[in-house]
Amino acid sequence: MKKTEIRNSIRRRQGCGGQELEIFMWIPTFVGMTLLILNSICLAKSNWIEKQGNLPQKQNIPQKTKSKIIPVRDGFILDGVDGKITEVNEQWYFTVFEPLMDGKGVLNPQTPVEILPSSTLEKLSSVVSAEKNSYRIWGKFTKFENKNYVYLSYFLPVAPAEEPAQQLDEDSNDVNETKIIPEDALLLLKPKRIISLAELKKPIETGADGVIIDRTGFLEKTKDGFYFGFDEMGRNINLLHLPLLQCEELERIAKEQKDTVMPLRYNISAIVTRYKGRNYLLLQRAARAYNYGNLVK
Repeated sequence: MKKTEIRNSIRRRQGCGGQELEIFMWIPTFVGMTLLILNSICLAKSNWIEKQGNLPQKQNIPQKTKSKIIPVRDGFILDGVDGKITEVNEQWYFTVFEPLMDGKGVLNPQTPVEILPSSTLEKLSSVVSAEKNSYRIWGKFTKFENKNYVYLSYFLPVAPAEEPAQQLDEDSNDVNETKIIPEDALLLLKPKRIISLAELKKPIETGADGVIIDRTGFLEKTKDGFYFGFDEMGRNINLLHLPLLQCEELERIAKEQKDTVMPLRYNISAIVTRYKGRNYLLLQRAARAYNYGNLVK
C-alpha cells in the first residue's frame, strides 16, 4: 500500500508538472507574435511618414489672410493730433502721420478719414493749400457702418522742426566711450512738429456750434442721406428738416426704423453746425418717444 501511494503521488506531481510545462511553452510564442505585430505597425507607420515627406506640407504654405480693420470707437477724442488735410471732389479728408489707437481700434497713416461738414471745416477749407496742408486738429471721431469720420472743433497749422546740425567731436569716435542712448533708439527719435507761428497772422476764428435738447421728430431716409423732421408731439406739425451727420447713434436708430413698418418718433439731443450755408445735426442721444395712443401721429 505504501508503494502504491508513492507511485500515485509521483504521477500526480508529474501530471501537474506537465501542465506547467505546457503553459511555459506558450509564453515565448505569445511574446514573439506580439513583437511581430508591433514591428509591422512601426514599419507601416515609418513608410507612411516617408511617403508624406515627399508631399508638399500644407501647414508650411503661407496663406493669405485678410486682416480685419477695426475702426476707432465712436466719440474718441482728438486732442491735438497731427496729420495731413486733403481734398478730393469737394470732400475733405484727414490722414494721421502716426498710427492712432484707442485700445481696441486703430487708425493707420495710410487710411484717410472723411471730415464731416461743420463750421470749423468751412474755416479750414479756406486756409489750407496743397503746399501747406499739415495741421494739428482737435475734435472727435464718429463711426458709421464700420467706417470712421472726423468732427472738427479746432485746428492749427504745424511745420516739422529743423533737425539740429550734428557737431563732430574728436572723442565721438572713441571706442572706449560708453553711449548713453543705443543706436536703435536714436533711429526712433524723429523731429517733433511745432505750430507754425509764421502762418498765424491773426488768431483762427471758428463759428460756434449750437445744441438742441429734447426735440421730437421722425427719421427720414432719402437718396441724399438721412434727415430728421422736427414736429410738436401731438400736433403733427413739421417745422424743419435737417440732414444728419454719420455717427453710431444714427446707425442704431436707422436699424430700428428699418425693422418696423410704422414711422418711429424720437426724442433727440444733437449738435447743430453749419457748413456752406446749410445746417447739419450730429446726434448725441436719441430715445423712442411714445404717444400712448392718445395723440395723432
